Amino acid sequence: MKQKLRYVITLLLMLLLSLGGYSQRTKASLEKQIKSLQKEIETANKLLKETSKNKEVTLNQVNLLDKKIQNRQKLINACNEQIKLLDESINQGENNIKRLSGELGKLRGEYSKMVVFAYKNRNHYDQLEFLFASEDFNQAFQRLRYIQQFTDARKTKMNQISSTQKKVSDEVEANRKAREEQAALLAEEKAQKDALVTEKEELNAQVKQLKKQENKIQQNIKDKQAQAKKFQKEIDKIIAEEIRKANERAAKEAKNAASNTKKGTTAKPDKMALTPSEKALSTSFSANKGKLPWPVERGMISSSFGKHTSSVSSKVTVTNNGIDIATAENAKARCVFEGVVVSVVKPSASNIGVIIRHGDYFTVYSQLDEVYVNRGDKVKTKQNIGKVHTDRSEGKTEIHFELRHGTETLNPSQWLSR
Repeated sequence: MKQKLRYVITLLLMLLLSLGGYSQRTKASLEKQIKSLQKEIETANKLLKETSKNKEVTLNQVNLLDKKIQNRQKLINACNEQIKLLDESINQGENNIKRLSGELGKLRGEYSKMVVFAYKNRNHYDQLEFLFASEDFNQAFQRLRYIQQFTDARKTKMNQISSTQKKVSDEVEANRKAREEQAALLAEEKAQKDALVTEKEELNAQVKQLKKQENKIQQNIKDKQAQAKKFQKEIDKIIAEEIRKANERAAKEAKNAASNTKKGTTAKPDKMALTPSEKALSTSFSANKGKLPWPVERGMISSSFGKHTSSVSSKVTVTNNGIDIATAENAKARCVFEGVVVSVVKPSASNIGVIIRHGDYFTVYSQLDEVYVNRGDKVKTKQNIGKVHTDRSEGKTEIHFELRHGTETLNPSQWLSR
């Protein structure tokens, strides 16, 4: 029975410790998220300031404001979560202070008893007299041990009191800091809520204004989608050709080495045969999921991956095979990982695209005005590869970025660093 009880207590302690660790990690991740969202909102403000030079409301302004509102709501939610965590931490701290104060009172009581006992028996505590009054060496040795044990016990008790006093003091200080942090977060949350109300009113006014041009906007979106489809076909064709060439090279090498191709020396049409160095590069790229630098130094996602309706017209569905990132005028596009340029595509004078291969991964950078690289060039992480195009009519500077694994289209936002 006692063994079972010990087992249950051990499990409970492990659970409490793991929960404590989880809370700390959650608090750290929330702080990181809050800083990231604040940075994105700051970027949105700068970009909106640039687009506001255009007197007419544009779809770009609406999209930027809409994304800013989404980030603002996420920021409020993150603040609320952190406030709750701090509340739990404060309650736990108060319980600890109460428990430690009880322990401190008990220790002080025990020490007082020891002092009173020593005082009442002070005649016996003239240590030399007490020792010399011994009848024999044995008794003298026992009395010496008793004196040492009593002295040690008092010292131990004093140390326990001092240690517990420090713990109480630390808990009180931690609680004070947590309350200050919570008060600051509550003020931040209120400020963010006030800003959110203003921004939603502004967005509604802008959408109402753009609704008057709904047909024109719908047609504009459809034209851009048609251009995007054409560009996608070109990208698919280039990547398929790269896979074909790689597999053809592997088959040729296998044949020259008198290998049996039936044993898997050639890859499937949608899979890519890799050299050892290409395989290492591909593995390294994969290991950096969630850590890749952005394709521009500063920006925010203005159009996310996948299917979604326009913020102005619900009749139009936008399909995005990558993400669009709004950035500052004259921004440079940069490579997110080392690799080789496999193609420079020019669908139009104002839209040049660069495709870079990283083993069997491909990254696509389009909506560029200028390009600084050529096919076959080896590029490094964060190397500038071109200048992002600025649409003067909308005051919009935006890069389109895609990520492929072979022929599979991936969501780039899951791979880029926060």
